[in-house]
Amino acid sequence: MELESVAEALRIEKWRLKGAMERKNAFLIDDFSPPYILFRKELRHVEKGTSVFLGDSIEVIRGFPRIRRAFYLEPMLQKHFKDNVVIEEKMNGYNVRAALVDGKFVAITRGGFVCPYTTSKLEEDENLLKFLKYNQELVVCGEVVGMENPYVAHEYLEAERFGFFCFDLRYKSTNKALPIEERNSLLEKYQLKSVRLLGTYRKGEIDSIFEIVRELGREGREGVVIKDPEMKLSPVKYTPSETNTSDLAYAFRYPYEYGRDFFFSRIIREGYQAAEWEEGEEELEARAMRLGKSILFPMVRSIRKVMDGDVLTEDFRVRVNSEEKIKALLIFLRRQGINFILEDSGIDLDEHIYLIKRLRNSTTDKIKSYLSGRFE
Repeated sequence: MELESVAEALRIEKWRLKGAMERKNAFLIDDFSPPYILFRKELRHVEKGTSVFLGDSIEVIRGFPRIRRAFYLEPMLQKHFKDNVVIEEKMNGYNVRAALVDGKFVAITRGGFVCPYTTSKLEEDENLLKFLKYNQELVVCGEVVGMENPYVAHEYLEAERFGFFCFDLRYKSTNKALPIEERNSLLEKYQLKSVRLLGTYRKGEIDSIFEIVRELGREGREGVVIKDPEMKLSPVKYTPSETNTSDLAYAFRYPYEYGRDFFFSRIIREGYQAAEWEEGEEELEARAMRLGKSILFPMVRSIRKVMDGDVLTEDFRVRVNSEEKIKALLIFLRRQGINFILEDSGIDLDEHIYLIKRLRNSTTDKIKSYLSGRFE
């Protein structure tokens, strides 16, 4: 492997790249063709999740930039954005970058891995392949949602099983995003699905933006991403109370798998939002009830399951049309250190359905130890 060529492609010093690889902050994945270097951590201007493919020529797929979150929305809008803002729906799935590398289609997760399952699913989208064939300098960034994937199971009527919704088109070389109008024009031309556009507003129209967020909460949708129409300023995300408490309810099923920051940040968001929305006693009572239930109820259910002798699992359903595809996915998951049980759920429409039961051993073992008399 020529580190000098990789460093040149990334515009960083060779010694920095070598040091990152020695510390395992970047590492080679050589069981994929072409092999690639994955960046687990940011290195100077090289984003976390960047993948450098070592084919006939070196191709860089930059990591997707972190989207910051607003806690108190109005002053952030005034401070960060110039005038108009575009409001798009934030969907609850997993981030994927689709691109052609050395003429080969790849679907890359937020962490920078080429996921065999996601790649095989998106390869079935002829419009996506056609887009990339004629726009090879671009990366299609989007959200995979639906109930049949190995990462995030969340039901959407518009994609009950598996769907891919674009939210950005970015240049491989610079990671710069196309302006929204230009992006939408290309997506329409190639008939690619995109996240829902909820409107363009002046940044001072805060009440209208709040109402959008409230309505999304009532509908069980995740939230919004607020963007500069020209995509010159970084986007900002904002979620309703229902999303915060839904996240907490899910995480408190497995409280020892998540860091304390995960829980604390979502609780803090509730306080800032309630204050900014000037909620009265009745609204605060409802929010407090929702918050308390999201913490206590799932945790008690998990404790009782372990008391009954059950092992806690996080379950995902996948659908494949060949044995090779499920084998590739299982190898991929095991190499990431994921422990799971595989259950065959039968055949539907000539496709095989499997249940991947991810073992949540940390929570199961910790609960067992306390139930057995451990004290601290």
